[in-house]
Amino acid sequence: MHKSTPCPRWVAGWAISLFALLAVVSASSANAATFANPIVPADGTGGTADPSIVYRSGFYYWARSLNGNSIAIAKAKRLQDLGMAPQIVVYTAPSGTPYSKNLWAPELQYLNGQWYLYFAADDGNNANHRMYALQASTQNPQGGWAFRGKLAPPTDSWAIDGTVLQKDDGSLYFIWSGWRGLNDGFPQRLYIASMSNPTTISGERVEISSPTLPWETEVAAIQEGPSVIQKNGRINLVYSASASWTDSYKLGLLINTDGHVLNPASWVKKSQPVFVSNPDAQAFGVGHNGFVKSPNGKQDWLVYHATSTSGAGWAGRNIRAQRFSWRPNNTPKFGQPVAVGAWINEPAGSPGDSHLRFEAADVSANYLRHARGRARLDANVTPIEDSLWRQVPGLNDPHAVSFESVNFPGHYLRHRNGEVWKDASDGSALFKADATWRKRPGQGDGAGVSFEASNFPGSFLRHRNGLFYSEALGTPLDRDDATFYER
Repeated sequence: MHKSTPCPRWVAGWAISLFALLAVVSASSANAATFANPIVPADGTGGTADPSIVYRSGFYYWARSLNGNSIAIAKAKRLQDLGMAPQIVVYTAPSGTPYSKNLWAPELQYLNGQWYLYFAADDGNNANHRMYALQASTQNPQGGWAFRGKLAPPTDSWAIDGTVLQKDDGSLYFIWSGWRGLNDGFPQRLYIASMSNPTTISGERVEISSPTLPWETEVAAIQEGPSVIQKNGRINLVYSASASWTDSYKLGLLINTDGHVLNPASWVKKSQPVFVSNPDAQAFGVGHNGFVKSPNGKQDWLVYHATSTSGAGWAGRNIRAQRFSWRPNNTPKFGQPVAVGAWINEPAGSPGDSHLRFEAADVSANYLRHARGRARLDANVTPIEDSLWRQVPGLNDPHAVSFESVNFPGHYLRHRNGEVWKDASDGSALFKADATWRKRPGQGDGAGVSFEASNFPGSFLRHRNGLFYSEALGTPLDRDDATFYER
């Protein structure tokens, strides 16, 4: 059986591990160019696992499973800030379907100018796990998504951990972990099939690898979590082996030798694992990795989950990141896991802070700012800090958002009597509710964002005559005034 279990909803008082907290402190101190692992602490009975992170247009996006039936996406300008960013639920599987339950390991990808999400789910029976696809409605992955159906070859068997390989010639291939038959169980093998588009498998599956080596079968015979990285025409497929619920979890590598990805003989397995547990670094059960670029595009980063203590199992999984290098043959060289708490230079080109500005969609170069406590829309804001906000998990709902002033820490954007102000938090339930907003696709432009008052459904943050209000939207002009671009 696969390693993932539903991750429960975060609560407002979620605990941050000591070293994650140190990383936060470092990010806001003079030594802002370093961070420490883990970047996301363990969360709930299933831990925080199977990281899928994409960097695009100035932001890192991280997709995760929630409650066994939903997918949330967090967004931050810096990789190390993803654990502090609001996790916006973008999809909840409808009940009573073959994909209502046990939603595992969502994979976020940007292909051919569009965002896609791939996930495994079932109807409550593990043997019925299959892969499914979503497509974003806009260029905003925290916005709307459309369900595109099941991805399955003619031989339709148990399938999890799907990802898409796009070759340099643009051709697409789906790679996943599966069973040979309907009820085989272990071993889990790796399969590939051609695709006619990012949501359609167009050919029969081909088995490209099976767990045969001792380190792949140490606890259970498993190959899963495939992740592709290419360099100078070389296709590398990194996978997770053995049992994720134990310290034996590790990474292996398949190398494609000639570009014929549908030919099993063209894939060569490394005889030894390429990334393993390191007790001295408090890194146990390392696995289910992904890859992401630095903001300047010049560095490659490995993201993966591990536990900080031996035998912690699924519940102890947290997310970590570290830079890796390349061998002369264009295969990745990961080295050893970096120790928990060790300072790491942040990805090259990262901004000094993860603050945001909110530009009005209908008034170019005008931004949400505070002036004498009132929320206003202005151009040429001086000082610029008056228009900088930290988007944090909602004060009364971690899957909504609150806006903390950069130059007035502890002050938040809140509505009162229909007007919007920057006020100091008094810690009351009313303040927390008034300062919490639900992030929605832009009401006037789906590529932007809008914010609905958490405690007044249908009432949105909008500007009018240079001031901000929380109001219902009745006209196209209202909807435009309630739409913003995150900068």
